[in-house]
Amino acid sequence: MSTGAAPVTEILLSVPEQRRLEQLEGVIERGLASFIEVGEALVEIRDQRLYRASHQSFDAYCLARWGFRRAHAHRLVQSAKVIRALSPTGDTPTKERHARELAPLLPEPGQLREAWSDARQQADRNGVQLTAAHVREAVESRVSPERLAIRALSGTDRWETPTDLFEQLDAEFRFELDVCALPDNAKCDRYYTPAEDGLAQPWTGRCWMNPPYGPKLRDWIAKAHQAALAGATVVALVPASTETGWWWEYCRHAEIRFLRGRLRFSNAPTHAPFASAVIVFGRPARVIWWDWQAQRRAR
Repeated sequence: MSTGAAPVTEILLSVPEQRRLEQLEGVIERGLASFIEVGEALVEIRDQRLYRASHQSFDAYCLARWGFRRAHAHRLVQSAKVIRALSPTGDTPTKERHARELAPLLPEPGQLREAWSDARQQADRNGVQLTAAHVREAVESRVSPERLAIRALSGTDRWETPTDLFEQLDAEFRFELDVCALPDNAKCDRYYTPAEDGLAQPWTGRCWMNPPYGPKLRDWIAKAHQAALAGATVVALVPASTETGWWWEYCRHAEIRFLRGRLRFSNAPTHAPFASAVIVFGRPARVIWWDWQAQRRAR
């Protein structure tokens, strides 16, 4: 199995790039204590592809160099953004897990600052140490389940794939292409953005798909079905909408994994208001009742 390493002689960094990479890696080595600097260093390494002399992908670089997957790197990046948003107030989280809980409010800086203030005040009133639960509660009070449902079902990119679920699936399938993503939430080094329109692009190899849940959902499912007929494997996270036409036309001909419980999408303050399923296009039709969290804990 490939380790993701590429011969150094194939792709060389310029001298300034190599120096910059060394500086950024120094930040990460010193700073896993300072997650804001680590997050900003990682995003520059990713966006400038400074890993390319030794690794074929950012995911392979993170795993080999730092021992964590791309999803954890994304959490660090999001937490750094929270700190930057709060920095004008002069009072910011010192723990990454606190900052991570505030990420759903990044598009609304005023609400983000109020949630952080409320969480600290609540802990003070109770005479206890501030926890991630205090922060989560303050965020949840500002984003109702109804509002979450509307955004999820309208296809917003804000509610991204749950990290734990993706990591478990990625360990099984080793995805090569994210067919519908944004640069901030892409799960693979190869991905299609809305501007590139994944529906108009070729899907080959092992593909990941968490499609928009709006009017075009059927088009994404149909594309996954057709790509599988052409030889690709497409793993899709979708609502368990067994009453729909696209489910009967396409999903029932693939492997269906009904997920136990309701998912909490990454950066979403509450659990989804609908059940979910993972569809594996390219595998024979069968139904699996998948307690994926119990399976993950057993590892």
